[in-house]
Amino acid sequence: MDILFTGGTIITVDEVNENPKAVAVSNGKILGIGSVKQAQSLLSSDFETVDLDDKYLLPGFIDAHSHPLWAAKTRGAPVVDIRAETVPTYQAILGKIKRRVAVAKPNEHLIFFGLDAQLHPDMEAPTRELLDEIAPNNPIGIQTSNCHALYLNSKGFEVCGIDENTPTPTGSVIERDASGRPTGKIAEAITWSALESFYSAWGDGRLNEQFEASITEFVQNGITTVTEHLYMPFYKAYYQNALKRGLPLPRVAAYQQATTADMRVQNVSMGDDRLWMAGVKIHADGSPLIGNIWLSQPYLESEITLERMNLKPGHTGSVNYPQEFFEKMVRTYFAEGWQMTIHTQGDRTIDMVLDLLETILSETPREDHRFRLEHCALMREDQIARAQGMGVLCSFFINHITHWGAPIEDALFGSERAAHYMPAGTAVKHGMRISLHADTPMTDPSGLDLMQAAITRKAGDGRCLGQDECLDVKTALKSITIDAAYQIGMEDKLGSITVGKHADFVVLDQDVFECDPNELSKINIFATYLAGELVWQNDF
Repeated sequence: MDILFTGGTIITVDEVNENPKAVAVSNGKILGIGSVKQAQSLLSSDFETVDLDDKYLLPGFIDAHSHPLWAAKTRGAPVVDIRAETVPTYQAILGKIKRRVAVAKPNEHLIFFGLDAQLHPDMEAPTRELLDEIAPNNPIGIQTSNCHALYLNSKGFEVCGIDENTPTPTGSVIERDASGRPTGKIAEAITWSALESFYSAWGDGRLNEQFEASITEFVQNGITTVTEHLYMPFYKAYYQNALKRGLPLPRVAAYQQATTADMRVQNVSMGDDRLWMAGVKIHADGSPLIGNIWLSQPYLESEITLERMNLKPGHTGSVNYPQEFFEKMVRTYFAEGWQMTIHTQGDRTIDMVLDLLETILSETPREDHRFRLEHCALMREDQIARAQGMGVLCSFFINHITHWGAPIEDALFGSERAAHYMPAGTAVKHGMRISLHADTPMTDPSGLDLMQAAITRKAGDGRCLGQDECLDVKTALKSITIDAAYQIGMEDKLGSITVGKHADFVVLDQDVFECDPNELSKINIFATYLAGELVWQNDF
């Protein structure tokens, strides 16, 4: 079908053609841009006209680090939402768990998602004994809001196949008592494999239904391209089913999770750039919010760190894998030609990763490797300069500022480190093409939320964490469009309204350049187009 988009303001994010009056689309691709006459002349005689009605047409947003299928696993019954915005205290959480268990069927598997040491003010780490008392007959798990840790009762350990004889996998944590018996908490890779025991018990029907809701949430927010950053080969069937059902699946760059060097990467490709294997994801460390990142300066000593997070005074954390094990993984997948995305939060972790990447690139130079560091919470300016010089890119989990900014400054790291937490502004100053991401399911998907967070750096209580790290509107927009496309290796097909690219668009009812930066997240998304097809329209 041929389509002419006109009648509004077109923000191309293409510096060659910044303000055209019309866009011509044919067979899902951008055929031409320019004046109405110029664009119309390229189309067949029976083209359709989309009147923008004085609204704003932009390239579809790109979330460069997300988990749409994994997000579906964490949302919707039988998962119970206990995030702080839903259940504000730990005691209220325990009450909600007890009420849900009281109506559960025998052996019904239950997950409670969103326990938060920073935002649940009376939080205590749930013990195995406490959870056994609450739920003696049901496997239950309480997952932290940062997704990196899980608390289980005895039935939960049983269905996950974890006991005192289970060896702790490399890159994982099983907290144990003196006899070796798991005490309740597990963390990192074993968390995600354990959760599969719950998900599989619920069946594919539930996941396929919730996946549809997850897909809808992305496109409602104008997001037309995402990543699946913990992709596993069995995910393919769910994506195939989504396309078969005609769901408006955003384009998905898959990054397969690596936990060993001998894991084979599935070189998947589906449809016209609808799902493709973009690279490999490795967790070098964990989450600042549970304390398993590697730091040159310790966490602050506060109620949150000492009592809710159970950290010792002077805690500086560690990395997930022994150096030799980690290096073998990175070398293996680099030698196979994959783009590498490495989860790095602590500054000592980042030093370790950059040292290794520098060695590998000196031994085997690759002009366009696009190594990516993911999240980059406590990255120092010297590390950013070094990364930029090596061609290493950063994707910032900027929503940490809006969701956890106050405790990050007051309880975890102090004002000096908080002022450069997620240092997107410093990276841009050094010339880096950055991206921003929501890391859904940790935070909900929204390109406009990401822009507002990066431009204002305002925490939930209104304070600004580091004015010097704020982005301007143009840079923030590029970080969720063309620069995000660059980071996933698709800048020739996505990220701007440019001839030859996919016709993926979002229509807004306000101009992002004229809107109050503190109100960006409130802009109404009027419509979302994938390959020129309307896949979402707001009825406001």
